[in-house]
Amino acid sequence: MNREQEIRNILVNNAIKLIADGGFESATTKAITNSSGKTVQNIKMNEVYIYRLFGSKEDLYATMFKSLDQEIFIALRSRVRDYESLETETKKKLYEIFIRAWRFLLGNEERCRCYVRYYYSSYFKDESLKKHNALFAEIVNEFSHIFRDGADVASIMHSVFTALLDFAIRVYNGELKDCESTERHVFNVLYCMMMTYLKTPDNSEARVSITTQN
Repeated sequence: MNREQEIRNILVNNAIKLIADGGFESATTKAITNSSGKTVQNIKMNEVYIYRLFGSKEDLYATMFKSLDQEIFIALRSRVRDYESLETETKKKLYEIFIRAWRFLLGNEERCRCYVRYYYSSYFKDESLKKHNALFAEIVNEFSHIFRDGADVASIMHSVFTALLDFAIRVYNGELKDCESTERHVFNVLYCMMMTYLKTPDNSEARVSITTQN
């Protein structure tokens, strides 16, 4: 990794931590350049690097969100391609996909809190929104074949996605426990949001052993 990329990574990670902990008000340019205490050899970190490497603080935020967006979408689709088809044992397979994404969210609280703050902020527009929608279109494409013709798959998956984020935040905030019963409750809520529109809805309990998931 070259020195410039190392500095970029430090600034992005500093912004993530600050926004996750205290929102955008705490992510001042001064705080972003000083919060982690990490240094690069022979370089004194200062606010000039934000403008030199990103153009503006808002562009740094956009870079930060792009990175987080990719991480979350990789987690969402990480098991989809393990299956030749989702049209058989649909509920069971969706549960297995959900568990991988759910564990990723709960295992990365700082990054996911930052993601949610940006996602619902006024910064989420223009190129950030465009790139997010392109990623989201890939998710819609992965799942579209399990829905009935005429279903608004993008709206359905968007509702599922935002509900998933909301439940994760509720666990972070202590409103829900991080336990198997919560996992199954969250999945059942998300599945009910999809069930009406699925080609082959399954009303049985999802049969999967959480302990076997990697």
